[in-house]
Amino acid sequence: MITALPEQQNYIDGQWQLPKLDLHRALCNANNGQPIGQQLSSDEQQINSAIRSAAAAFVNCSWSELSYTERADYLDKIASNLSQYAEPIAIADALQTGVIISLTKQFAKVCGLAFSGAAALLRSLPEEQELVGNTNNKIIMQRLPLGVTAIIAPWNAPSGIACHKLASALAAGCTVIFKPSEWAAGSAQAIAQAIVAADLPHGVFQMLQGDGAVGATLCADDRVAAVSFTGGALGGQAVGSSCGAKIKPAQLELGGNNALVVLADADLDAAAAGVLTGLTTLNGQWCRALGRLIVHESVYDELLSLIKQKMAQIVIGESTDTSSQMGPLVHQGHLQHVQQRVTDYVKLGGKVLQNTVLPAHLTGWFHAPTLITGLSGEQCLEEIFGPVATVHTFTDDQQATALANQTVYGLAAYVFGAEQHAWQ
Repeated sequence: MITALPEQQNYIDGQWQLPKLDLHRALCNANNGQPIGQQLSSDEQQINSAIRSAAAAFVNCSWSELSYTERADYLDKIASNLSQYAEPIAIADALQTGVIISLTKQFAKVCGLAFSGAAALLRSLPEEQELVGNTNNKIIMQRLPLGVTAIIAPWNAPSGIACHKLASALAAGCTVIFKPSEWAAGSAQAIAQAIVAADLPHGVFQMLQGDGAVGATLCADDRVAAVSFTGGALGGQAVGSSCGAKIKPAQLELGGNNALVVLADADLDAAAAGVLTGLTTLNGQWCRALGRLIVHESVYDELLSLIKQKMAQIVIGESTDTSSQMGPLVHQGHLQHVQQRVTDYVKLGGKVLQNTVLPAHLTGWFHAPTLITGLSGEQCLEEIFGPVATVHTFTDDQQATALANQTVYGLAAYVFGAEQHAWQ
């Protein structure tokens, strides 16, 4: 078993260097709470050096003026390098985030596929395209890079999401500054090493370790032309506000309080399985997780009975154990947040439905999949970002869609029912 993470380093202006700030928080193994590293962050000088280097590299066009095929060759080299880092990426993500190793191994494979897929797309695109207009004027379309792009990755699926962002920005001809989550620095180190080993032109890739303060500085700097952020709503608001003030493009993938609607004509066994998938995937720590289970009143009792049976079959264990179907939450503070939300719902009159055994020997940040019944839709509007969902009943389709659309979120929704009815 790994007892420590790789040493956290920045990659700035072609050099590896230690982040200069100590955030005074341990990075822990989510399975047992034992420290396996320390959270570090970049100081203002390091941030400025990374931006300056990335901006200079974009201005000298050493990357953006390469042909699509030449850039694709570099991306394929990164993809090949990442295959050699698949195991350390998967283990680091499982230890830090609590996501089970069978899933983090898939994310590690996605890392290489993101770069090879971007390379294939580049090779399929014309570098310049003449369009037909409604006048006699000649119209030429070119795909030009925006400039320095800040890539701010989350902690819940850190490696796969980061690589999709990095591959896309590099394919477009941008120079990039990668800021991983301070809660998931281990896999980021391996990703950076794979990119650096591909020997891109100087300054094209930078990595800055750190917390939200680093991200805020990147967003506010005029030399950063675009930002791609995946994370929580509050972080997204901050990024959007900062970029909006400068009319700077920002791509935001935020949270959700996602509805799963079960119609009266649904296959209830399939619906119950879908509910458990929504609660347990990434241990409920994902933006498309189940938040509101909306059930036709005629099948309510039968569905909850089936869900309870399936809850009893879920194997909760250490995230590095290949037999585990669900692991711990990312850190103690997040576990306390989820527990407090359950407590708050109970105080409002909610009733807890749990039927998954938490093994007594587990000492980490585990939480059983949980449903809360007995509350109105208006009482359950916010995202929890854990293995907890509220349950609500309806009598007709209009009421079901009203309940599903009751929150401010619009990320995802699911419907179980006879096919034609479900599509309607």
